Amino acid sequence: MLNKLLKYDLKYMIKNMSIFYILGIFFAVFTRIFFSMEQTVMVTIIGQITLGCMFSMIASILINVMMRSWVRFRDSIYKDEAYLTHTLPVTKNDIYNSKFFQTLIFFVISFVIVLIALFITYYTPERWLMLKNYVNAITTGLSFNTTLFVVSMLSVMFLEIFNAIQCGFLGIILGYKQNSNKIAYSVLFGFSAYIIAQSIVLGLTYMVGLFDGNIMDLFNNTAVLNSDGLKLLTGLAIIFYIVIIFAMNILCKKKLNDGVNIE
Repeated sequence: MLNKLLKYDLKYMIKNMSIFYILGIFFAVFTRIFFSMEQTVMVTIIGQITLGCMFSMIASILINVMMRSWVRFRDSIYKDEAYLTHTLPVTKNDIYNSKFFQTLIFFVISFVIVLIALFITYYTPERWLMLKNYVNAITTGLSFNTTLFVVSMLSVMFLEIFNAIQCGFLGIILGYKQNSNKIAYSVLFGFSAYIIAQSIVLGLTYMVGLFDGNIMDLFNNTAVLNSDGLKLLTGLAIIFYIVIIFAMNILCKKKLNDGVNIE
């Protein structure tokens, strides 16, 4: 039954997100075309307009994948659609898992589309070589494998944003347990959950710093983090975010199983 729930959630997201994906790639392609033409005044103006539209679509993709995930979560569990959702022969854990995996899938897709749009817009052999040399200069000085460095930075960014989305889920669950001002409480609880999650990451990092001077230097002075410290810090950030996402997943299911007040 989870597969059927997920199918409907994915259809909802495809319907709402596909236009942003298409427009993001569309404006990236046209920006690339206009940038490759002789740069007359009119071509330059149009190229800058399409570039602005491309960045606008990138922002819209990232914002909407968050907002649509929250709206879908709220509407299917607490709004009119909830009357159908809660009559299905599924557990609340299945309902939550469907929303969780739907968000994860479309956040990955959105992340990839953003990278593709940027690649189409800016890629040239010269720029690619310049970017590689720039990253190599950083990683060589830090004795950090280049591929591992890029993957680590993208992973931390991905996990942090995904954690924020799940904090929104928890905020909605707690907010809709209130008798009034449910949206306002949802925002308040979601933001509070995010601050608490970030504080936990910071606190756990500080605890590791008690045993590792490289990490503690981040709290005590302005010293530049060395290679070992950077590797440890990125590894810790990835592990801590994964643990927090997993723990919050369990908490969200527990609170959802405590009962749902449908509007």
